[in-house]
Amino acid sequence: MLLAINSSNQYCFANLANREESYRCPACKESVVLRHGQQNVAHFAHQVQASCHSFTEGETIDHLLGKMALYRSFAKDYQVVVEPVLGQISQRPDLLVKRPQGPDLAIEYQCSPIGRKRLQERNQGLKSLGLEVLWVLGPAYYQRRLSGELICRFLYCGRLFFYVPKQKRFDTRFNFSKTDFHKLHYQNQIGFPAILSSLANGAEDDHDKPLGMRSASQPVLYQTKLVNPTSNLAQHLLYQRTKLTLLMVQGRVNIDMINYLYERGQRLDQIPDWCLLGQVFGLAVPNWYFRLVLVLLLEKVGLNHWIFEKSLSARLRQYFYPSFQEPEKIVKATYTDLAVSGVICLQDNKILVIKLLQFVAD
Repeated sequence: MLLAINSSNQYCFANLANREESYRCPACKESVVLRHGQQNVAHFAHQVQASCHSFTEGETIDHLLGKMALYRSFAKDYQVVVEPVLGQISQRPDLLVKRPQGPDLAIEYQCSPIGRKRLQERNQGLKSLGLEVLWVLGPAYYQRRLSGELICRFLYCGRLFFYVPKQKRFDTRFNFSKTDFHKLHYQNQIGFPAILSSLANGAEDDHDKPLGMRSASQPVLYQTKLVNPTSNLAQHLLYQRTKLTLLMVQGRVNIDMINYLYERGQRLDQIPDWCLLGQVFGLAVPNWYFRLVLVLLLEKVGLNHWIFEKSLSARLRQYFYPSFQEPEKIVKATYTDLAVSGVICLQDNKILVIKLLQFVAD
């Protein structure tokens, strides 16, 4: 821990502590010792480790350095509490930033792996106190190729935050998109204290505004169709269909879907072009699969028939990562794309099917 209580009952940072003085843990009030060698970052440690459940002992140097770097970034302009004791939930986030507007911001600097269940428990505990939670990831995460599911766990306002202590590098990734059979794409920005400061300042957040109405600082989490104007559409579609054929040969496609199409006299590599143009991020299935399911559901609704948008959306939520927080926005944007294509009409939270997308003939 970086902070302890001295004999005068005042908080003291480890790098400013006096070895001759005695210190106590702010959470359990038991004695702690100052550790500060040539190879170690100054910190306090419990003399009896098991007596306190509010701390994780054995913090790495990276974690201590990252925590201090984040503190210095915020403390210039905002009131920041380091390792605040939250007795109601027996938790202690790394930092608590007091925001002049809106809820306070709890910041966790995560260097080691953490399971989804434990992450959810920590998030739920902090949010139960009315706090927002922002996770900043350490070097172990920065050096990995992160899966879409793992990214969704740590997203905050559509951004993924990193700090690498040895390089003193702040980094943020945003505008994630995923074209089928291609690597995950995102934009990268070096240095994010200014972004975090705007969040800490409680600036008006237009995160809930519809797509296209966000400010320039707000990232778009997804794209609903192929957006690269330099790409050759015919080549793209041919490439996608070739990949689908390969998946079928390798047996890597849901057999129920294959059989369903076969009974209709159709093949997977004949699906409508529209199904092959998605770039949605946040899906636990490929874009083509999500779009194909939607096309088939609309066929079941039937031409010139209505369906409640809420009912259709409920069928589609299962195809997103459990940790992803914006499935409704993606589904809504996909409906809008279909409406622009003349396939459906949106009216009063209902959908009218006005055209059926055709499978490609041999």
